[in-house]
Amino acid sequence: MRRESSLPKRNGHRWCLGDLDIGKKLGEGCFGSVYLAREKESRFVIALKMLSKTEILTKELMQQVQREIEIQSHLKHPNIVRLFSYFYDRKRIYLMLEYIPKGELSKEISRLHRLSSQRAATYVYQLTHAIAYCHQNDVIHRDLKPENILLGARGEAKIADFGSAVHRPASRRTAPFGTLDYLAPEVVDPESSYEHPVDIWSLGILAFEMIFGRVPFTGETTKDVASQIRFGELTFPSEAPEVAKDLIARMLQKDPEQRVVVAGILSHPWIAQHAEHSLTRCTAALLDWQSLSCCAQSSTCSSFQSTDRSVSSGESQSTNNQEIAADSIPLGN
Repeated sequence: MRRESSLPKRNGHRWCLGDLDIGKKLGEGCFGSVYLAREKESRFVIALKMLSKTEILTKELMQQVQREIEIQSHLKHPNIVRLFSYFYDRKRIYLMLEYIPKGELSKEISRLHRLSSQRAATYVYQLTHAIAYCHQNDVIHRDLKPENILLGARGEAKIADFGSAVHRPASRRTAPFGTLDYLAPEVVDPESSYEHPVDIWSLGILAFEMIFGRVPFTGETTKDVASQIRFGELTFPSEAPEVAKDLIARMLQKDPEQRVVVAGILSHPWIAQHAEHSLTRCTAALLDWQSLSCCAQSSTCSSFQSTDRSVSSGESQSTNNQEIAADSIPLGN
């Protein structure tokens, strides 16, 4: 049977849970869970992120979810997880995401403790291209960390979770956002503002962690960690290769004006010597459903049936780059 290479457009029809086979749970977050799913007609495999409206409204985060949808739906790059579409009912918001089969980079680092120079350099190369693409589209991710990097079927790295992302504003950002261990000094500093170089810093922390198995700035308390990020000296293990140390030191310049830019990363000798210079896309539709998941039992499916016959959806594959309106998802229960 022929399978589609992309999630089909709806041509005016709305997505709903009845269009999908629901498989195993892939993960769980603060506001809901992610499940393996398959579009029934095309047999296209996706990851379905189910968000509880009650939780989102209670914590006053609906605007953040709207921003996540607006940003991620228009990013199309081999090393960024695709958001194909979304729909919602009375209780939940559903994000139809590209399925990335090998899971989080954090689990791979925990399993191996350290990655090889070739693998780490390849991930830095791929993620730098993805960051450059985001910045060219006026997007700052703001939360790059191993848990937000997923590994595709061919081992390629993909940036996920744009819940903290923002469009680069006319005025510089001042509100802290992200995960402390990976925050740049200008984000930690309450009197400073920040811009897109914060993503380069976070990638530098990630590169350090992939190579050496730990983050460079630590402390007993969050205050200690923040102080180390702002004022602490960057030190390396004695066995650290000089060429890797040089690139990471450039990425972790505390002054964002002195921090290496994308072109400097991609042309650096460590990347040239070790990285596989390819941006690999894996088509989720080619993955075999039976090998991925025991198909959902009726009880599993019934627990996710829409609570409202009138559900709405938004397509993210438009060619005219129309943005999702900020009020397109209703706030009521």
